[in-house]
Amino acid sequence: MTVVARVLILLVAFVLVTLFLGWWTVAIVGGLWGLVARRETLPVPTAAVAAGLSWPLLLAWAAFHGPVVDLAGKVGTVMQLPGLGILAITLLFPMALAGSAAMLVGALRPRRRS
Repeated sequence: MTVVARVLILLVAFVLVTLFLGWWTVAIVGGLWGLVARRETLPVPTAAVAAGLSWPLLLAWAAFHGPVVDLAGKVGTVMQLPGLGILAITLLFPMALAGSAAMLVGALRPRRRS
């Protein structure tokens, strides 16, 4: 399976679990990917990129149903960041969460003896 196909499959998984179960499931999917993708190349960046690409889709969907930009501006004011800074953090957070979970699970799984 190509890297693009793996990213697309994970992207769909991240969107669905985040939408139906919540943001914390990004770590679970990332960790499962780290466990399942033991022989795949680049499992950590694949999980991070897929998670990072999935949340803009969720933000776009939310923007059609509510004032996401206004909310980002208000939260940014409270945190003393520009609204775009809050959106950037929102997009970097799932990348860090999924990537670190995939790395942790990959590092904890037992190695096969040859």
